[in-house]
Amino acid sequence: MRISGIDTRLYRILLAIQIEDSNQRIPHREFVISTVTTDAGISGTGLAYTFGQGGSAVRELVDGSLTPLLLGYDPMDAERIWMRCWRELEPLGSAGLTRLALAVIDTALWDILAKRAGVPLYRLLGGFRDQIPAYASGILKDLDGEPLLKQMRDFLERGYRAVKIRVGRDNAEEDVARVASVRRLIGPRVQLMLDAVQKWTAGEAVQRAKMLRRFNPFWLEEPIPADDRTGHVHVRRAAGVPLAAGENLYTRNQFSDFLRAGALDIVQPDILRVGGFTEWMKIAKLAECFNLPVAPHFVMELSVHALCAVPNGLILEDLQGGSLTELGILAEPIRVVNGEIAPPARPGHGIVFDPAALARYEVTGQATHVTPTPT
Repeated sequence: MRISGIDTRLYRILLAIQIEDSNQRIPHREFVISTVTTDAGISGTGLAYTFGQGGSAVRELVDGSLTPLLLGYDPMDAERIWMRCWRELEPLGSAGLTRLALAVIDTALWDILAKRAGVPLYRLLGGFRDQIPAYASGILKDLDGEPLLKQMRDFLERGYRAVKIRVGRDNAEEDVARVASVRRLIGPRVQLMLDAVQKWTAGEAVQRAKMLRRFNPFWLEEPIPADDRTGHVHVRRAAGVPLAAGENLYTRNQFSDFLRAGALDIVQPDILRVGGFTEWMKIAKLAECFNLPVAPHFVMELSVHALCAVPNGLILEDLQGGSLTELGILAEPIRVVNGEIAPPARPGHGIVFDPAALARYEVTGQATHVTPTPT
């Protein structure tokens, strides 16, 4: 079996609910989606996403650098191909857009491998469990009062037993009031995660964590700049709450440095930002060596396969308004039911895009913005 073609396209979707962090609002997301075909008639779908911009650069890396390189390769050689692609792109940088281009190819290859084997991808990767808990992830830091509580009620009514809210207000007491109101509403048995999105210094993070720990947060996520390993060690030792991070780390070596330093309690690799399943699985096994759980960032439709394949999988993020299902671009939606999500049972990773829905968002020349139809 040989790779006979790679067709790569760019899509831009204006978000119905804009993603907000401590520094910016993100009005749209871009997706780079490739179809990798083989001479055996098996094809695979690969993808990557960007927030706001950068998708055209990822598409150019796939089209200009990787596609000519890979035609004729045997897709069964996923490790060899990943390393060959990495060596091709590494001179441009070992993180960011180059990793996303790697992920486009890697996710397509693993789709092919699982289809060739006739099994769902999570079983090919390890098959540890058939479903995994999911948490509902709120994205609006400025949401408070009744709108915040209404969102939490909606999450609970939909069966979630874990929720996440953004923190990082300039006024610390406002964050305390918001977290207190949510904890009162959800009660002691529902897990509550807090995400500061790299807002604070290490000293501020310790101070804020001490103010919030009486509400028993399941974790405090990215309280300080993501690459500050020493700061994470300090916060973890002094804050008194479990520390989660990793969505903005890109390589197994970065994760190794953080884990050996004792910087994390929960490891959060993003399956696309690290370059696909090939690298993600190595990071998960590395975390297992330190007896630490993994709770991947984002892209639940892909991440569910990885998380169900490893023994240290903890919980999956369902980002409000951010899943492929909620964007309305899947022909066969993948949903959370009663707080749990199961990987699709069909061979491959099971992501089947709706061509008509995607066509509305394709960027072929001048950029266009289309608001998705709510599902």
